[in-house]
Amino acid sequence: MKRILLAVAAVAALAACSGKTGLEKELVGSYSARPEIEIADSTDFSAQLAAAMMAQMKMDFDFNDNGTVDMTVSMGANSNSTVGKWEIKADSLFITDSLQTVEGFAIAKTADGFKLSGKQMNIVLTPKAE
Repeated sequence: MKRILLAVAAVAALAACSGKTGLEKELVGSYSARPEIEIADSTDFSAQLAAAMMAQMKMDFDFNDNGTVDMTVSMGANSNSTVGKWEIKADSLFITDSLQTVEGFAIAKTADGFKLSGKQMNIVLTPKAE
């Protein structure tokens, strides 16, 4: 009986020290991202323009096991890459960019990736084929 208890304790200790678990572990990987903007007033030209620009944007996220995230945003010939940090608390994802700006999103697992819901926009993450 002591051996069984010791084995269970050893497995529990290894699991506790093995890094990310649950949603954090599932998020680690490379994703293509698609921004979504909801337009409350379909006659608002500014909102329509913003939505059209967002539709042209290409985003890639690489969530690394060490808590860093590589982000690339491209629009036409212009591209910008940055490295930040990420963490999940409860059902929220927090991304801190290189300027120490923190963006918070509610995170939900979908059939083909994740959906990040933010105050200004939503982002759909689809795993890249390896």
